[in-house]
Amino acid sequence: MRRTSIKTAIATVLIAQFSCASSLLAGTPPDGGFDRYVLAAVAKLFKERGGLGYGNYSYTHDLRFGDAGVLKATRPPLTMCVAAQLEILVEALNIYANETGDYKPFHHMPKTMWTRLGPLDFRGMIWIVKRKTSNGASSAFERYGIGHKLAFKDMFPGAFLNLNRTNGGGHAVVFLSFIDKNGDDLNNYSSDVAGFRYFSSQGKADRPGGGLGYRWAFFSDKGCPKLTDGRKRDCGVRRSEENGILAGGYVSIPTSWDREKANSAILDNNEASDPELLIEGTFNSEYFRGETTDD
Repeated sequence: MRRTSIKTAIATVLIAQFSCASSLLAGTPPDGGFDRYVLAAVAKLFKERGGLGYGNYSYTHDLRFGDAGVLKATRPPLTMCVAAQLEILVEALNIYANETGDYKPFHHMPKTMWTRLGPLDFRGMIWIVKRKTSNGASSAFERYGIGHKLAFKDMFPGAFLNLNRTNGGGHAVVFLSFIDKNGDDLNNYSSDVAGFRYFSSQGKADRPGGGLGYRWAFFSDKGCPKLTDGRKRDCGVRRSEENGILAGGYVSIPTSWDREKANSAILDNNEASDPELLIEGTFNSEYFRGETTDD
């Protein structure tokens, strides 16, 4: 079988898994079920853009931003984890808009919020250009009225998660399922949870297989169990009930987005008394280390 055929076959299986993923977990996705659009975006991006290379750059390609132009890629097809989160979100919104005809999400806040890297800009908060202003995507969702933070025990497929490792690094991902010590999916959160399965961009820049793909993450207190069937591990993840350590969050269905909250956040940005909050930041490659255990 050719390599492209193998990827297509894997993607077909994963799409089938995702179609029933919400029923795997006890937690019910709140606020309208936007998770299904996120999962559709994950499957689509893996099939079309998976494994094209990891690098400290933005998107795998120029992203169509609904009816409001594009978000430019800096060095396609290379991408990194925080950019992957935003690419997945934009792709999910495109799928949603194509299905419903609702393009309001692309005008919920000025497009500059999606392109600038100020510490309080939407993109800057996802990038965590200043650690004290954001824990990642969940902070950005809540500040701009498009979603809410979520405790790890309440995570569900299609939610977003920022994790921290015992080596001092971190990662930004889309959560897919809880897993046990064998790396198998669990029906719900319990004492058997040894980690979780996720999708993001990771890997070594100089090795094949990096870029958008799947990993099986294990908490540091569960060791680093061997996996079969080519499943790649991400070991040494810190387990904590603190949202700043395992920072989960989800995006609500766009019809419930809070426009007034977004406007208030933008006004606060403009009136920030700390001059550092008005200066664009950069990607923190020392913190967001792309390499995982089996890369």
